[in-house]
Amino acid sequence: MKILLLYYKFLYKKFYATPLVKIGATGKGVTSILFFLPQEKTFAQVISHFIKRNNNNASLRFKYVVHQESLILYQDIPSSDTITYTDNDINWFGVIKSKMVIDRIGNEGFDALVDLNQSYDQSLSLLSFQLKIPIKVGFQSPISHQLYSIVVQPKKDSFLESNYQIIEKVLGIS
Repeated sequence: MKILLLYYKFLYKKFYATPLVKIGATGKGVTSILFFLPQEKTFAQVISHFIKRNNNNASLRFKYVVHQESLILYQDIPSSDTITYTDNDINWFGVIKSKMVIDRIGNEGFDALVDLNQSYDQSLSLLSFQLKIPIKVGFQSPISHQLYSIVVQPKKDSFLESNYQIIEKVLGIS
């Protein structure tokens, strides 16, 4: 995984200008958010509640990247808002290799990326190197400072919901 991280880090250096997105009261804030959803059932139950609550906000546009087999865990998401991938879209290292999936994600013009994977063995997270999204939010991991512009350190003695509420507050969607 470390060799793969180094490869992606050097391959997808920032050769483009990152547009400025102001989240505060005087800025326009985020209007479109891309979520990477985990495959684990234990996290999916809490995330489904988080997603259902955010779908009530009509001023924001959400898209979700999820594995085809895990789609059943997220029944509250409309099919028009999901971008799915299968095992055929993943290379030997476990990274998404399908150009079609990457183009569907990259052509949307998102203001923020939120990686909701909390386990360390999530190669979907490496996809964030390839996407030109100015704000990238993810949870603390050994490689999180390489992947994200905002790193959330989960509290060990709190509920999973509080970790997602931190992300809502940071992006101003609560």
